[in-house]
Amino acid sequence: MATDTILVTGGTGNIGTAFVAALAADARAPRVRVASRDHRSKGAELVRALNPETITPVAFDVDDSESMRAALAGVNKLFVIAPFVPDMAAWHEKVAAAAKGTKLELVVKASVTGACGPDHDPPPSAVPLAHWRGEEAFRKSFPTIAIRSNIYMQHFLTQPGLYVPRADRFFLPTGNARVSWLDARDIGALAAAFVLGGHEGHVGKSYELSGPTAPTAAEIARVLSLVARREVRHEGGGDAFSARCKELGIPDTAKHFYGQAGEGWFAKVDDEIFVRVLGRHATSFTKFAIDHRAHFGEGGGD
Repeated sequence: MATDTILVTGGTGNIGTAFVAALAADARAPRVRVASRDHRSKGAELVRALNPETITPVAFDVDDSESMRAALAGVNKLFVIAPFVPDMAAWHEKVAAAAKGTKLELVVKASVTGACGPDHDPPPSAVPLAHWRGEEAFRKSFPTIAIRSNIYMQHFLTQPGLYVPRADRFFLPTGNARVSWLDARDIGALAAAFVLGGHEGHVGKSYELSGPTAPTAAEIARVLSLVARREVRHEGGGDAFSARCKELGIPDTAKHFYGQAGEGWFAKVDDEIFVRVLGRHATSFTKFAIDHRAHFGEGGGD
């Protein structure tokens, strides 16, 4: 079998890094191109260091069609992770258009839970609709699998309004709602399994992804307290979250998603596709917290 040449957009983020790491360690040595507007960035250098013999960062700008054509030349599989831009539908359409005429055998599209068309009842909000249109842009021309991800556990690492390293509190305005947080590393692992030959029977399908359980904020506080070996408290309510963001000098944009979580939007647990494809359940929040104990661990807090 010929060696695959795989292009991933957004390959230096949480999902992309996990995806590239899985391919970098695979004994079949697939060739991986990591698309980036700045292919000489520190992030691009870091993922290349996972396996310099098989991983190549490449220039990729949707406003530069030549860079996209060069990145896609000879590629037979594509993993699409879109940036959070104002017009995500247009971003996907540009990438899909650049891919026409290539020999793509498979596209895996990272989408979001609840992605659906405008005629759905109830109609989707802006972000799920934009991702659905992105899915459609590829489905029209290529064998495509859409993986629709739930809210990420990595928010505890990247959203300072929610949590800052080694703090004694986290600010999550979800009330007592259950949220089936998903580890972004699992998304990358699932996409890697699909492109490495595990896509039979999955092409043309869309999968809603979640974690294996849906803990409450109180249960998360208990886990973090055990990992940190000190009490970590939950501060609830949208006003508290906004006040914390103001204190840190950052926007409180994430309050919208956490508010939706509080309404039960992310409560459903369905990790069956991980069991089918990876032979395991998705990562639990407890395992995620243990893996990142240096972030949550003993320290002065605030």
